[in-house]
Amino acid sequence: MNAKLIVDAIITGILTGGVYALMASGLTLIFGVMDIINIAQGALVILGAYLSYALAQNFHIDLFLGLLITMPLMFLFGVLLETAFIRPLKRERTMFSILVTFAIALIIEGALGVIFSTTPIQLRAWYVDASFLVGGFYLADVYIFGFILSVVLLAGLYVLLYRTKCSFRGALIAAVTMLVIEDVTAVVWSPVWANTVFFILLVVILLVRPQGLFGQLQGRKQ
Repeated sequence: MNAKLIVDAIITGILTGGVYALMASGLTLIFGVMDIINIAQGALVILGAYLSYALAQNFHIDLFLGLLITMPLMFLFGVLLETAFIRPLKRERTMFSILVTFAIALIIEGALGVIFSTTPIQLRAWYVDASFLVGGFYLADVYIFGFILSVVLLAGLYVLLYRTKCSFRGALIAAVTMLVIEDVTAVVWSPVWANTVFFILLVVILLVRPQGLFGQLQGRKQ
């Protein structure tokens, strides 16, 4: 086995893990503060990606600059969803939030299918296919930019909430570690088994540490 391929898989896992950690921190914050499980998190991420695509296609706005537009819009959309569908939940909040957010996810996915069709699309920018050589390894520019942006946003979120008891370091460590293991599995074993190993690890972690890697078990009031 080529050691260079393994190292390259580790680097890729770390860089992509930063983005996964950013999404995981959102789930951690929502559950830790609002006591709800947001099944629609993935659909909302995809919605943001389609908004970036629409801005790039129709107004030729750079994908990263477009975040200055998509982030406030997604924030307002999140507030609207919380006000209209989550806030009215007065009892069994955690259980009913699963059903409500699952319905929201289905609606978002259906709307995106009608508007953009089900044909796969790809975000385009000069840095999507560009890369540079560092120590014998080619690093994709978009991975570097995404990782840096994720670290900046996570750092800002940590500074904002550092006096609270939210389990962000657990989300960060778990996301990066699991992405590294997934990429190494694809290189060492088989790409077919990479996703399987990822979800096996996810299930094991949830069974062993349902409260989070660094969280503490405690009763929650519904």
